[in-house]
Amino acid sequence: MSLSEKCGVFGAQSESGEVFPILYWGMLAQNHRGHQSHGFATWDGEIELYTQLGLIPPNQGHGFNVKTLKGSVGIANVRYATSGALDLGARQRDAMPIAVKGEKRSVVISFNGNIVNVRELQDRVGVDRSYSDTHALALLLVKKLDETGSIEEAARACMEGIDGSFAVTGLVDDGTLFAFKDPIGVKPLCYGKAEGVHGFSSESVGLDINGLKWDHEFRPGEFMSIEEGEVIKRQLVESSRRAFCAFEFAYFMRPDSRMNGKFVYQARVDFGRALAHVYAEKAKRCDIVVSLPETADDAAYGFHEATDIPWERATRRHRYVTQRAFITDAEDRKSVIYRKVNILESLIKGRSLAVVDDSIVRGDTTKGTVKRFREAGAKEIHLFITYPRIIGPCFYGIDMATYTQLIGARMTPEEIAKEVGANSVNYLDIETYVKCTGLSKEQLCLGCITNGYPTPMADSLAKQMWERVKKGEAETGRIYESTR
Repeated sequence: MSLSEKCGVFGAQSESGEVFPILYWGMLAQNHRGHQSHGFATWDGEIELYTQLGLIPPNQGHGFNVKTLKGSVGIANVRYATSGALDLGARQRDAMPIAVKGEKRSVVISFNGNIVNVRELQDRVGVDRSYSDTHALALLLVKKLDETGSIEEAARACMEGIDGSFAVTGLVDDGTLFAFKDPIGVKPLCYGKAEGVHGFSSESVGLDINGLKWDHEFRPGEFMSIEEGEVIKRQLVESSRRAFCAFEFAYFMRPDSRMNGKFVYQARVDFGRALAHVYAEKAKRCDIVVSLPETADDAAYGFHEATDIPWERATRRHRYVTQRAFITDAEDRKSVIYRKVNILESLIKGRSLAVVDDSIVRGDTTKGTVKRFREAGAKEIHLFITYPRIIGPCFYGIDMATYTQLIGARMTPEEIAKEVGANSVNYLDIETYVKCTGLSKEQLCLGCITNGYPTPMADSLAKQMWERVKKGEAETGRIYESTR
């Protein structure tokens, strides 16, 4: 698998003490959502900000191996870029949280998502096009806060003026903590609490690690704010539909996070069981089940349960090689793939493998993995993929912006099998995948596997670009950044 999620967000208020430990642990639990940079912002009479490149470092001894910020309220972020320039200076500049000053007020925000009408918004608020979309959203927010005096109304302006996805936590310069979600709810964002503590988190694991009890997942278009312990909850924009990112279930979210009333691992186990039933005849050719750790482990268990084929833990992840292949630069991806997973060759030699994986995106990760299984002496290699074939780009915060980089947009499953060196490639179909999530088609964003997108500009751009690709025109980069 070779892809990247944009960010993870967190925010908390502690009525009885310093909030930084809560921010640190809440964000550390979500380090998997972005490896390029991390940061924290707190309020203690004024906003203090700290950002740094790379993963959040582990806690060392009795202290934190990052700058500790003072205050009882704050936000945090981990980021991977799907907007803006990618050079070192840009990554440092675009690291979040991002603080902006208006004529009257100031805000700092942590953002997960992607703005499709980014060029129009950048021009409207006066942001250089080399900056990430977060700067544009933050400036729109502070401009509307200056105009209206209300952070609620500022959030409403974002919901009404942006085509794309966003889950935001933020701080106003008076110490107000707030959070809101786009009108179709593409990205995860939940709220939890304990005695004297309130928290917002991309995933429920950020609450769990702090002993906060999960309360609810944000509805699309929902806004919440907390000021001195007073909780305000508003439905600012009503939406005709929900479009939660279907890929979260297969890959991005931690298995112990909850969504739609169930833990993510339960959906993944169901994916594996479903693959076993759909491809029962193909499964009979296999001697052992092998998974690509760690996102495919639960699906492999489900496959094993449904087939009674032994699940051999013949692949092991190197614990301290933390990069996810999709988050690395292209030139580093191959070396990361080889260094990240170790293969126990004696368990592979002479056997036919049912290899369970979460997805195939560009195909380079899969090709390299199959090659290593062949070198280990595998007799046959049948790939069972939980996420349906990806045929279109993502506009909402996953790093797959063009058709030509997607192997599934160019090839059939049979052609993909030949390209990557497998005996077969077997995808879970869309209908079965959706059923396993517990949501309906109308509640999910399935754009990358159907080529139908839930926001108008994204849908229009996808159709335009596909027509150009069919004519042989080259794609020059992120679709949403190459258009006016």
